[in-house]
Amino acid sequence: MMKLKQLFYLCLFVGVLSTVIVGCDDDDDFQPFDHAAQAVIDDEALVDYLKTHYYNEDLDSIKEVDNSQIPFFDNVSTMVVEENEITYNLYYIVTEEGVGYQPSKIDRVLTTYRGELLDGTVFDFRNSIAVGNPWFSLQSVIKGWSYGFTHFKGGTNISMPGAPIEFEDIGEGFLFIPSGLAYLNGGSGNVPPNAPLVFTVGLHDAVPEDHDSDTVASNLEDIDGDGDLLNDDTDGDGIPDYLDVDDDGDGTNTIDEDANGDGDPTNDDTDGDGTPDYLDSDS
Repeated sequence: MMKLKQLFYLCLFVGVLSTVIVGCDDDDDFQPFDHAAQAVIDDEALVDYLKTHYYNEDLDSIKEVDNSQIPFFDNVSTMVVEENEITYNLYYIVTEEGVGYQPSKIDRVLTTYRGELLDGTVFDFRNSIAVGNPWFSLQSVIKGWSYGFTHFKGGTNISMPGAPIEFEDIGEGFLFIPSGLAYLNGGSGNVPPNAPLVFTVGLHDAVPEDHDSDTVASNLEDIDGDGDLLNDDTDGDGIPDYLDVDDDGDGTNTIDEDANGDGDPTNDDTDGDGTPDYLDSDS
């Protein structure tokens, strides 16, 4: 039952292709794809790329190593990610950490970026935060972004009244993403199937999300601390806490379980049992 519930919410709220969304398709013509085998292929391709490419600051572009340049591989970090029982290596480099809020994988980010295929083809980019809508929910993007941006912090807003929005001391770096954490075997737009991706990113700002508007940030509603919001359901009503306006099912909405009136339900414990009122049905 828990797996079915998790499947429902993933299908409902994740906005990019994933093996879970594939699972939501009842198409009788669907042919199984070996995502585990593809993960191995992608990892080999990414490691080779990391060993043979570097960032040329003068040209603001990624180039092949042809002399004594330092390849990405010498400075890369690895985040091991498990999705749908498959283990992926997400590679990243933080060149500037940033000074502001560090997002969780469900928050919103204000970012500039350039996305490339391993052959250098640029398939997408945004070089300004002053036009369009540069905010992204990390719940509605590829998994590589959701996990990858957690390693950066936003910057400091130095915008002047009447002037375009501007930040300094932003987080900057690179994400090297296997296709299993991107667009899988379906591809998307200019991204072909089974394509590992490389992103040059700048994190200008990040803000915590509150998906159910209960004044408890969604990243704080991961009660068991395992990074999975879908399996935290305090009242057992089938609705994860981060989407449930009454987390403990006592008939009083979470937003109203603020005994001291400071706007923060997480620090109210009327009966002193160590459980905040909004998670305590007998408080």
